[in-house]
Amino acid sequence: MKISKTLLTGLLALSTITLAKMEYTGDKYLGKDIITNLDVSDLDSGKVYEFYFQGVENSLGRPWYVPVTVIKGEKGGKRFLVNSGVHGNELNPILTSYKVKENLNPKNVNGTVTIVHGMNVSGLLNNTRGYKFGANSESTSDLNRQMDAGKTTAADQKYSTLIWQNLLSKNADKVIDLHTSGKGSEFPLFVYADFRNPDIQKMAELTGADVVKLDSGEKGSVETSFVDVGIPSITFELGSSETQQAEIVARAVDGVLNNMIYFENLTGKDIKPYEDTFYGNSWSRIRAEKGGYVENKVKIMDKVKKGDLMFVQYDSFGKIVKEYKSPNSGIVVSIKDYPYSEPGDSLGRVIEYDAKDKEQFIKK
Repeated sequence: MKISKTLLTGLLALSTITLAKMEYTGDKYLGKDIITNLDVSDLDSGKVYEFYFQGVENSLGRPWYVPVTVIKGEKGGKRFLVNSGVHGNELNPILTSYKVKENLNPKNVNGTVTIVHGMNVSGLLNNTRGYKFGANSESTSDLNRQMDAGKTTAADQKYSTLIWQNLLSKNADKVIDLHTSGKGSEFPLFVYADFRNPDIQKMAELTGADVVKLDSGEKGSVETSFVDVGIPSITFELGSSETQQAEIVARAVDGVLNNMIYFENLTGKDIKPYEDTFYGNSWSRIRAEKGGYVENKVKIMDKVKKGDLMFVQYDSFGKIVKEYKSPNSGIVVSIKDYPYSEPGDSLGRVIEYDAKDKEQFIKK
């Protein structure tokens, strides 16, 4: 069967249009349009859009809906993406996403800013770090280790693949992915950034974080999935999980807006960043070797020297069974805030800068 040149051209054009356009289900949820594909280039300039992105169906046969805001400026420019809620028990990022949005409108935005207000809806509803499977399952899955995997067998795989392919990956030139520490631990304002890319180094510096870890990334994370396709991205850790911290959120908002101003997505004056950021590329983790109650002898951001006492562990009768000392000199960047611990539990980390590291180092 022969296909005419005119018909072939038409089919190719139709295919291109289908891939490039916004895709709506035609339905609304709570008054908002439901979409299955976001393409910000297909939206009119000078408007604010609020969508629900349709994810995978849950065990009741109902889709998860992810709230997404798109601010399309009156003037053209690059695309900035702010993502939050990959881990469902990390709540400072959700509030940060709202407060970043409060500062944006089509008149002061150049290009497009897309904000995802809580990517992992299942995890947020269940206060779990991972995607919470339905029905009778107690299992969860870490979406931040499989974003670009392209797998679609299980619900979590299909969910992350839909979001990566149809929501995130095609709509960004710069990305900040918002997180917090894991459950039961304290974190400062903290950034993971791959300093092999000068744009990423600048993004990290603009956040005004307490600590920046020069880091080559974690395969399957939102950050690294973007970096792997040539889009500068950082992971911005906003304090502790399962709580809201007003000061941390306020500083995080400034850090995000500072990036938008520097990269010309937002009109405004630079926000003076925190000047005492510590840059490290190597850290050591202290793990419990016994079971029992752990007393912290240090706080986050304390300076320690190798051999300094960091934690004391007691048995059930109050006898000291173990003292834990710093394995290196540096800054205390995390501590466990739930005192009962068993062997293998992470008690804290100390970060330092290793000038001999040839891959992750500060470029002057």
